[in-house]
Amino acid sequence: MSPAKAKDYLRWQLLWRIGIAVLLMWLLLAPWLLMSVQKEMQNTLDNRLAASAKMLMSLMSQYDLDPLVKGVQRGPLFDPAHNPDLPPTLACKVANIAGDIIAVSHDAPHNVLTTTQQGYQNRMQDGEAWRVFNLSQGGLTITTAERLETRDTLMRSVVIAAGVPFFLSLAGTLAVVWFGILHGFKPLHSLSQNMAKRNTEDLTSLVWEQRPAEVRPLVDEINRLLQRMQQSLLRERRFTGDVAHELRTPLAGIKTQLQVARLTDGGKAMHALLQAEKATDRLQRTLDQLLLLARVEGDGQLTESTRLPIAEINNMALSDVQHLAKQQQVTLRCNDDVDEKLQASAILLSAALRNLLENAIRHAPVNSVITLSATQQDDFLLWIVEDEGPGVSEKLLSELTRRFVHGHHSDGSGLGLAIVDAIVRRFKGELQIKNGATKGLVVTISIPMQ
Repeated sequence: MSPAKAKDYLRWQLLWRIGIAVLLMWLLLAPWLLMSVQKEMQNTLDNRLAASAKMLMSLMSQYDLDPLVKGVQRGPLFDPAHNPDLPPTLACKVANIAGDIIAVSHDAPHNVLTTTQQGYQNRMQDGEAWRVFNLSQGGLTITTAERLETRDTLMRSVVIAAGVPFFLSLAGTLAVVWFGILHGFKPLHSLSQNMAKRNTEDLTSLVWEQRPAEVRPLVDEINRLLQRMQQSLLRERRFTGDVAHELRTPLAGIKTQLQVARLTDGGKAMHALLQAEKATDRLQRTLDQLLLLARVEGDGQLTESTRLPIAEINNMALSDVQHLAKQQQVTLRCNDDVDEKLQASAILLSAALRNLLENAIRHAPVNSVITLSATQQDDFLLWIVEDEGPGVSEKLLSELTRRFVHGHHSDGSGLGLAIVDAIVRRFKGELQIKNGATKGLVVTISIPMQ
C-alpha cells in the first residue's frame, strides 16, 4: 500500500502514531539507560580489578616475604619465568618497595604497571589505553591492569544484546496493536456494511444493541440525520402534492378565461382577461405562501436573528397590509405598549403578523376595526390580533391551522394560519385562536423573550 493511500486509513494512522511514540520513548530513554549501564559496568569492572589485587595480596601474605621484600632472595614460586599466564586482556605485577619485580604476568605492559600512584588511573602504552589499580601494603606493591578496549567490546555486546530484544519487542508490540486496532474497528466495519446493504429509500433508524460506547454518538448522529432526511423527504412530497392539488383549479380557471377572451371581443373579452388576472394573482399568492411554509418547516436557518424593537416589527407588518386594508375599507389600529427589544428574526415575525392581519382583513366587514396589540406577560411577549368579523364555529376553530382550511371566504390560499403556526413553533412559542366575547376572532401569539 502506498504511503498516500495509507494516510486515508485510520488504522494505519493509529499504527504509525503508536509506533513512532514507542520508538521516540525508547530513544529518549536509551541514552539514560546506556549511561547507567556503562557506569554500573565500569564500577563492577573496577571492583573486580581491585578485588584481584587484594586477593593476590592476601595470597602473598601466606609466604615468608621478608627476603623478597628486601630483595635478597627470590624463590622459584616467584620466578617471572614460571608464573602462570593471565588472560591477554589482564596484567598484574608484584614488586617490593625498591621496585624490584617479584612476579609479573606474561607480556605485561611495563610502563603501564610502573606507577607509584595509589588507586585507579588510566594509562597509555603503544597507543593502547589501560585501566590500572595500584595497591601498596606490607612492603609490597601490587598493580593490576585491564585493557579499556576489552571494556568497550563488552559494552557493545551489552548494547547489541539489549537492542535486539528491544526491536523484536517493538515489532511484537506493533503486531499486537495492529490486531487490536483491527478488532476495535470491527463495529465500524459492521456499521458500514449495514449502511451499504440498505435500500436508498430506507431511512429508518439504525438498531444496534451491542454497539460500543465510543460508537454510540456516531450511530445516534446517523439516526438523527436519517430522521431529518425522512422528515425532509416527507415535506418535499407534501409540498409537491400541495402544489399539484392547489394549482390545478386556478390553472384550469385561467385557461378557461383566456379561451373566452380569445373567442369573444369587447366587454366580455375584457371581463375574461380581468378574471384571468385575478386568478393569476391568487395563484402567485398561493405559490408564495407554499414556498414560505416549506422554508419555515425546513431545518435550515432562514435569516439571521437581530435585536429589534417590538414597534419596528409591528410597523413592518402593518405597512405590508395597508393597501389591502384600504381596498377592503378596514381600519387598522396598533397598541404597542412594550418598549423591549426582541432577539429574533424580524422577517419571520413580521410575516406571521402580516398573515394574521391579512386573514382578519379578508373576513372583516366594511368600516370595521382590526386591532394589533403587543404586551409583555412575565417572560413572554404577546401579540393579539382582534377583528370584528363573524368569527368561526367551535368545530372549525381546532382546524384553522391545518393546510388549505378556509373560513367563510374561500378566496384565500388556506395557508395563512398554517404558516403562522409553523413560525410560532419555530420560536418555541404558542398560537391560540378563539372567538371574541361578542363577535370577531381573537388570535394570540406567545413568544419567549429569550
